[in-house]
Amino acid sequence: MMPIILEKFPAFGPIWKKHLELWKGEEAGIYNDIAEFANFVVDACERRESESVTAAFSLIEEFLVEGDEEVRNAASIGFLEDVRNISAWRRFGPEPFIQRLGPQSKVAWAAIEEIWRGKTSLADVVRAEIRAEKKKE
Repeated sequence: MMPIILEKFPAFGPIWKKHLELWKGEEAGIYNDIAEFANFVVDACERRESESVTAAFSLIEEFLVEGDEEVRNAASIGFLEDVRNISAWRRFGPEPFIQRLGPQSKVAWAAIEEIWRGKTSLADVVRAEIRAEKKKE
C-alpha cells in the first residue's frame, strides 16, 4: 500500500521520511504507516486541498475493492477509522470525508460507526470487542 500511496501523493514523502526516521529502521506496521497517511489527508482537508482528499478517498476505495484481506483491513480500520477519529477533533468534523466515500468505503464507514456507537474512547471499543469474544466462547 505504502509504495502506491507514495507514488500517487509525492507531497506525503517528507512526512513519510520523518515517520521512518522515528522508527529507526524498525518495522512500524501497516496500521502505524497508514495512520500517517490518514493524518496527511485530514491536514490536506484543513488546508482545503480538495483534489488531494478526493484522490485519497478514490485510492482507498480501490484498495477496498481490489486488495486482499490485509489491505482491505488497513484501508478500513486503518485509514477510514483514523480519518473519522482525527477529524472528530477538527472544526470541520467527518462530513467532508463522508461526502467522498465510494460504495465499499460507505459500507466500511457504517461498520466503523456501529463499532463506535455509544463509545467515547478506543478503550471502550476494545472492552466491547473483548466482551463480545468472551460471549462467543
